[in-house]
Amino acid sequence: MRRKRRTEITIETDRTLVISGRHRAAAWCPECRAEVVPLTAFEAAALSGVSSYTVFAWAEAGRLHGRLTPEGVLLVCPNSLPE
Repeated sequence: MRRKRRTEITIETDRTLVISGRHRAAAWCPECRAEVVPLTAFEAAALSGVSSYTVFAWAEAGRLHGRLTPEGVLLVCPNSLPE
């Protein structure tokens, strides 16, 4: 009788997300009463592992601290992102 051989492979991954580019000024978030560097909806989506549509839906539902700029860009408080 032959013994079956079993091979187990474990893969560990690590991910680093670097958000750089233009210099952004810190802004006051009235909801969490803290000075933060706001994120765009796309940066918030990348950090949360969801689509930008989900971030917009969260903001619409009031689950995120955010505001629209006069240009129509959604800026999100990083403290309000889900863990």
